[in-house]
Amino acid sequence: MGKSIRQKLKETKSELVLNAVSDYFDRVGFDRPTMQEIAKAVGISVGALYKLFPSKEALYFAYIDHQIRHFHQELLQKSAAVESPRERLLLYIRLKFAAFASKRKALEDPVLGDPLFFVKMNTRKENPAQPIFHFLAEQFSLLHQSLPLRCKDHLQTAYLFNGYTMGQIEYWLNVGGELESKAEEVFESFLQGIVR
Repeated sequence: MGKSIRQKLKETKSELVLNAVSDYFDRVGFDRPTMQEIAKAVGISVGALYKLFPSKEALYFAYIDHQIRHFHQELLQKSAAVESPRERLLLYIRLKFAAFASKRKALEDPVLGDPLFFVKMNTRKENPAQPIFHFLAEQFSLLHQSLPLRCKDHLQTAYLFNGYTMGQIEYWLNVGGELESKAEEVFESFLQGIVR
């Protein structure tokens, strides 16, 4: 049997709250505001916020899940018009760097305060990034047809690629400088390490 109406309503309400929370976190960050301030900013009661998200940490993980799902949708939509796997991989980096640059305030405190934050995200039972890893693996598989790669496990290459691009983002968060203009340079340096 499908989801109950109550479950669908809760999911819809959660999605609406996460849209508002996303705007709020993008402006003020995550660390400083309390659940009371977040509830007020998004226009719901504190009790209603706690019903949807039992803690501030649960709210933040839901926010990250929400961001990843939207990133994946945008990646699929924009990559549909791109023919080569190389260009799709470059598109992934550009979109990822742009997303992080636009959400720096929301991500800075949790990421800098916990260097294993994204490892924890990726090892959760329901990893929201899994479809993205499969998209990347498919691109590396296609790339391998014209440019032999050292590793034939393309999913492993996708995880390494994600780690490499996250390293660039963490460096940018900690040291500063330019991020978005580095996409091609980052891709080419990764490619040098994986091409046979």
